[in-house]
Formats: sequence, structure tokens, C-alpha cells
Amino acid sequence: MSKYIIRRLLSVIPVLIGISIFVFLIMHLTPGDPARLMLGESAPADQLEALRQELGLNDPLPIQYFNWMKKAVRLDFGRSLRSKKLVTSEIMERLPATGELAILAVTISVLIGIPVGILSASKPNSLFDNAAMLAALSGVGMPAFWQGIMLILIFSVWLGWFPSSGRMGGLEYYILPAFTLGTRSMASIARMTRSTMLEVLQQDYIRTATAKGVARLRVIFVHALRNALIPVVTMIGLQFGGLMAGAVLTETIFAWPGIGRLVVDAINNKDFPLVQGTIMTFAIMYALINLVVDVLYAVLDPRLKTRYN
Repeated sequence: MSKYIIRRLLSVIPVLIGISIFVFLIMHLTPGDPARLMLGESAPADQLEALRQELGLNDPLPIQYFNWMKKAVRLDFGRSLRSKKLVTSEIMERLPATGELAILAVTISVLIGIPVGILSASKPNSLFDNAAMLAALSGVGMPAFWQGIMLILIFSVWLGWFPSSGRMGGLEYYILPAFTLGTRSMASIARMTRSTMLEVLQQDYIRTATAKGVARLRVIFVHALRNALIPVVTMIGLQFGGLMAGAVLTETIFAWPGIGRLVVDAINNKDFPLVQGTIMTFAIMYALINLVVDVLYAVLDPRLKTRYN
């Protein structure tokens, strides 16, 4: 297992290099002058030129990229052009807020999505199954910004049950943004669980267990569920990574002080180091989450352990 983990970690390096090159080029080839954004439109030309020289913006792109990568391998992404703070510090200040929101959102998605998928698969084409899959389809297609606005209007403005914005520490501040962020994942997990459970329930060993008189609940939760969860675990891992990186709209709607809003502000300000640092952070998290998912495969199905040898 340790050899497999090392191989996977090494295989991530070319991916991270490719992502860094792509993000670097995109940010540097888009219109806009970071020096002018920092000093203002009325700044004298000599001050602009001096700042560009100080920031290294006059160097050729390969030189700028090489200088940035020398520090990035030590997780030093430089300083924000706007705030002058270390990029790593800014990310670490915002990352807990996004992490808490993503963990709560994926927890809600799993606690609701998996049971709904199991019940739908155990009673296919029933009224519950049709209603659940219709709700799941709506959840997948519902825009996050529209859902967030509707939740604020209903539960904050009309009913006054939950606050509409901010993160003061109380659980009530997490409910609406977490549910908004987790709805699409919840729907996807429910559909995937139903699909895999239906497939597993048609297997011969399930029929054999049923023919032997094994209780229906035991067949579902002991014999079928463990095998059905393998692709679901993959989806949960990918969804969690997506929630960490894709909380931009939700954090904007609910004024949540997370890393999503940090990225948007950095892009608007042409803050190259901050954008590159946050994107690389997302890429590293994705790689680690995928590694954890692969290891969980062996926990759910011991037969897969042979591939690690």
C-alpha cells in the first residue's frame, strides 16, 4: 500500500506542473495591468514602470514562471499584489471557512442522498422512487444562485429562521449555505446510489441469499450495500473536491468569508500570485482526495488490495 501511495503522489507532480503552466499563462495573457490596478489610473508612467520592474513583470514569461515555481515547490506562492500579505497566509485564513462549509455540505449530501438512493432501489418504480428521482433531477439542474436567493427569501426574510449572510460561529449561519452548496451533490449521490444498488440487487449472490431466506434488510445492507458503495465513494470524493473549489457562487450569495470569494477578488484585481496560489491549493486538495478515495476502495472491497502489491 505504501508503494502505491508513493507512486500516486509522484504521478501527481506532472499534473500539478501542467496546471501551474496553464493558470500562469491564462492570468498573464488576459488584458489588464496589475501595476496600474495597484497604483490607480492616474499614476505617473515612471512609477508604473518602477513597480513593474519591482514585481518582475518586465521579465519574459518563462523567467517569471521559473522564478515563481522555485518558490512554489516550497509552498511559497509569493505575496499578494493587493494586500502585500503572504499568499499562503491569505489562503490559510480563508480555507477553514470553506472547509467547514464543504464538510457540512457533503455530510448533509451523504446522510440524505445514500438513504434515499437505497430506498428508491429497494422499491423501484414506486411512488417514492419516482418522487425521489424527480427531486434529484431537479436538484441536479437547479442553479445554485437561484436556490440560494430563494432560501434567503423564504427562511431569512419571510420566516426569520436563519441569518442570510455572514459566519459568526453559530450553527444557524451554516444551514442555508451548506444546504445550497450540497443540493447538487445530494441529488447526484442519490441517483448514483440507486443505480448501483439496482445493479447489485440483480446479481446471482443476492438471489442466492434471498432464496436461502435471508431477511430483506440484511440482504440490502449487508450483502448489497458494501459493493454498491464503491462507485458512490468515488462520487463523494469528487463532489467534496468540487465543493471545496466550487463554492464561489454560494460564498458570494451568503457573504461567506471563504476561499471562493478570495479567488473572485484576486481575479478581478489581476492578483497573479494569489490566483495561482489558490488554484494550486485546489489542485493539491483534489489529488489528495482522489488518493484517499482509492485507499477506501480496498476497505470496502478487500479483493482490490491485490492491486497495491
